[in-house]
Amino acid sequence: MKYVIRAFPILIVLAGAMASAAHAQDITGERVRVAIEMTDQRIEVAQSLVAESGNTQAQLEVEASLQLQGQAKVALEQALVATGETQLRLLRQALDLTFRARARADRAIALIRGLPDPERVLAQIERTHELIERARDRIEECQNERARALLGVAIDMQARARAAAQEGRYLAALQLTLSARERVLRALRLCNLEDNLQESCERALHRTDEVLDRAREIVSASGSERASELLGRARQMQGEAWSQFREQHFEACLRLTQGARNLAHRAIRVAGGAR
Repeated sequence: MKYVIRAFPILIVLAGAMASAAHAQDITGERVRVAIEMTDQRIEVAQSLVAESGNTQAQLEVEASLQLQGQAKVALEQALVATGETQLRLLRQALDLTFRARARADRAIALIRGLPDPERVLAQIERTHELIERARDRIEECQNERARALLGVAIDMQARARAAAQEGRYLAALQLTLSARERVLRALRLCNLEDNLQESCERALHRTDEVLDRAREIVSASGSERASELLGRARQMQGEAWSQFREQHFEACLRLTQGARNLAHRAIRVAGGAR
C-alpha cells in the first residue's frame, strides 16, 4: 500500500494528506482556516469530555491545546495582512501550531476514553505497512490462491485502519491494522516463506534514508523550527539503527529505523508536506 505514509503516523496524518511545502503556493489562508476550524471541533469534543471526567492529565492536554490553537489563530491573522515570504512563513507556522493543538486534544480524548495512544496506533499501522510491502511480491509469486486472498483482505483492512486513524477512531484503527498483519503472516506461512530479518532490516533502513532525504528538502523549505527538531531526532535515531544493523541486532534495528521514519513523517507534516 503506497500514507500517507508512500508512508503515517504520525501524528497529524490524522488531519489528512497535505501538499508539499516545496510547493509553497499550495499553502493558502483558506486552507489554514479550514484546518483551524477542524481543530476547534476536536478541542470542543475534548473539553466536553474533560468537563465530565475530572481527569487532571486530560485537562492539562486540553489547556495546552487551547494555548497552541490561540497561537495558530494569531499567526493566521498576521499572515492575512502580510505578503510574500513573510505571509508563507506565518501560514506554515499557523498550520504547524493548529496540528500540534489537535494532537494534544486527541491525547486528551484518548486519556478519557481509555483509548490507545494515537502515536502507538500510527506506529503499529506503519509496521503493518512495512510487512505488507515486504510480503506482497513474494505472496503473489507463490501461486497460492488462499494466500493471495488473505493478502487482499489484509490490504483492504489496512486501508480501513488508515481511514479510521484519520477520523480519530484509534481503537478501531489498532484492531484493524493488527488483524491485517495477522492475515499477512498467515499468507506467508501458507506460502512456506520465512521473513528474513536481516534483509527486512536492510530494506527498512534504505527506505527510511529515502524518507529522510525527502524530509530534509521539505523541512529546509518550510523554515519550521519544530519540524527541524523532529528531523534532527529522526536522523539521530536512524544513525543508531544503522549501528544496530552493523552489530547484527536486527530487531532493535527495525524498531529504531521505523521510529526514525515516523519522526521524519511527522517533520514533513509539521512542515506542511504530504506523506
